[in-house]
Amino acid sequence: MRDPYEILGLRPGATEEEIRSAYKRLAQEYSQSHEADSAARMEELNQAFDFLMANLRTGPRNDELNYTEIRRLINEGNADEALRQLNARPQPDTSGEWNFLCGSAYYYKGWLDQALPYFEKATQLSPQNREYAAAYHRLKNYAAGNFSTGPYGQPSQNVYGCSCCDMCTALMCMDLCCGFGRGGCC
Repeated sequence: MRDPYEILGLRPGATEEEIRSAYKRLAQEYSQSHEADSAARMEELNQAFDFLMANLRTGPRNDELNYTEIRRLINEGNADEALRQLNARPQPDTSGEWNFLCGSAYYYKGWLDQALPYFEKATQLSPQNREYAAAYHRLKNYAAGNFSTGPYGQPSQNVYGCSCCDMCTALMCMDLCCGFGRGGCC
């Protein structure tokens, strides 16, 4: 994604009111447009708006770290560079955003055991932040074998015995019982 401020035509550090105003103006312009790329431009506008509003909710900005840049690195798949920047500080930040971004980078790398404590700490430091809570609860539920479909990670059902190994075992059992592949009962 391009720089979200650039997409909205704003300067970095714009206020919530400026972001909302620019979004409404551009959304109205794109929705009335009959150009072929208007849907793609609207999607990019929505992503930029969501990103900036989420950044505003994370609390005061840390002048030493550019959290917007670190989020961009993670979104582009450069988790190692994001972690390098996050850990370059002499003393780790104790903000919810710092912990959330560390968890996000580890999650992107597939290191779920390392991501979970960071998501938990982010949720403890910023209990009002739904983005942090959603990430923490989804990962915690996933680790426990629960799969969620709710918007903030509430488990909708427990799914047990549905791993890849369980499916292979079931297929082998069906093959033995029914003779699939050898002209058995089916």
